[in-house]
Amino acid sequence: MAENVMARAVIFDLDGTLVATDRFWPDAARAGALRAFLDLGWDRPVPEESVWMGMVGQPLEEAFLAAFPEMGEADRQHLFNCCVEEEHRLLDEGRAGLLPGVEETLAWLVAQNIPIGVASNCSASYLDAILGGLGVGHWVREARCLDSPGIANKAEMIGDLLLTFDTRHAVMVGDRAGDRNAAWANGIPHVHLSRGYAQRGESVEAEATIPGLDCLSDVLDQRGAAVAQLIQRLEVPGNGATIGVLGRRCSGVRDFARDLAAGLAAQGREVEFLDGYQWLRNPDEVPGLDAGDPLVAASEALDLNQADLALAQRPTGDRLRVVALPLGLHPSLLSHLERVIWTDGAQDVLERRLRGEFFTLGGPRKCEWVRDQVWPLEAALVRAFPPALLAHLTVDLSNALKPLVALAPGPG
Repeated sequence: MAENVMARAVIFDLDGTLVATDRFWPDAARAGALRAFLDLGWDRPVPEESVWMGMVGQPLEEAFLAAFPEMGEADRQHLFNCCVEEEHRLLDEGRAGLLPGVEETLAWLVAQNIPIGVASNCSASYLDAILGGLGVGHWVREARCLDSPGIANKAEMIGDLLLTFDTRHAVMVGDRAGDRNAAWANGIPHVHLSRGYAQRGESVEAEATIPGLDCLSDVLDQRGAAVAQLIQRLEVPGNGATIGVLGRRCSGVRDFARDLAAGLAAQGREVEFLDGYQWLRNPDEVPGLDAGDPLVAASEALDLNQADLALAQRPTGDRLRVVALPLGLHPSLLSHLERVIWTDGAQDVLERRLRGEFFTLGGPRKCEWVRDQVWPLEAALVRAFPPALLAHLTVDLSNALKPLVALAPGPG
């Protein structure tokens, strides 16, 4: 398995991703339906297996409503209860099982001290039965379901897990479009498991697609491989130098700068990481930025004095410094850098990450400030100080799992 994984958390869907739900749910649902139809005096055929499997991964009560819209609420609830009772009976009998590669993959992530989360559209009783009955619980650090306090959907589960793990540098792994939607609602990449339970015609666009969890490690290693390639092409200078990672807001500057520092450390270099985003002023202090004068606007959005003082203190001894630098195209900041890396991404991806960054905290007001104030300022700085002339390397982070490293393009 690959060892150079830079994600700081991996979140998994449950059914169809970790658990072979087809081993028990169709039989349980059929048995429950037979019971319920007999109780209700219904003379109708039991739905085919495809109907029951189409429910997997969705909030179950919503799935029953979609599958049986003609039933009254009380009758449908009785059918639902019978199916769930049969499901738990089969779980108690040991009918559930993990999909191939799950144990090895989870154990590998834990061995690398990468926290594992689970986000599932299930009940707390089902979650407990699976985590306990299949022995998954000792690998999973945190799990969320529809019964978790304050949780209404899978996107909120992922958002809560990101807060708990204190990172946005995470990956979601799942098998259905709802998993991808929840991941993208939080601005994090999604790995689609194609052998799961996505229905015919269900399109699941994702940053990566794998046939089984045994392939996940190779996907997660791609970012580390890109960092290693960048280090080789950057021709990292000697000790005491500062490498600046610059880019547009939401392109992934901070996470990539941290990963670069980790990659250098893995090669035996002494590295310190400096987060320049601490020098950004609060939006309440600078509600309006004049992109027509980008140098003045940058000095309003960023505490340049504090930044200059910090950057002027050179790394000591044998150390290198990697700094994540917002609005780093400002000449007074560039003057402190021996190497410059420019990061960017497709606009639709940046929009998604912007919404995801403030999905749980900040809300639409901060989104509007970045979109209406910060991005125009960054665009003005790019026009005034083109990265093509100033950066040593560029990194396209549109796909956070597979950064594309290139020499900075020449002018024109």
